[in-house]
Amino acid sequence: MAKIADHAEKMAQGVTEGYKKIENGVVTGYQKIEDGVVTGYKKIENGVVSGMQKVTDGCSKVILNEDGSLKTGKVGDAVVKGYHKVEDAFVNTFLAKEGETAEEAKARIAQANADRDAKMKADAQARKEKQDAMIQASLEASRNAGKRN
Repeated sequence: MAKIADHAEKMAQGVTEGYKKIENGVVTGYQKIEDGVVTGYKKIENGVVSGMQKVTDGCSKVILNEDGSLKTGKVGDAVVKGYHKVEDAFVNTFLAKEGETAEEAKARIAQANADRDAKMKADAQARKEKQDAMIQASLEASRNAGKRN
């Protein structure tokens, strides 16, 4: 019986080794296929990204000025010039003081707006500081409520 058991054990080892070789061969084959697919996909992806970057760069040169502003073309330039003429006429008619040019009036108005904004910010800061002081005083009063001196 021992011979049959030894022979069965050798057969089992041979079958196991055979299956391991098959398994290793299949895994290695799948690994090579996976590596090939991943490498191929990355090449395609890099090509697409590179191509899209070239298109984006090309489009940017066509539609953007060097400072990043949008190129307007002849029609856009004409519209902007027309707007500035209307703006200057409005400023000269309704906002400029006697003897003042449109540019001087625009500068004066811009300064007045900046001064108003600065005053509003300062007023808001003062209100915030006053509110914070009132809140702190209220908190302190509530902490001391009920305490005997």
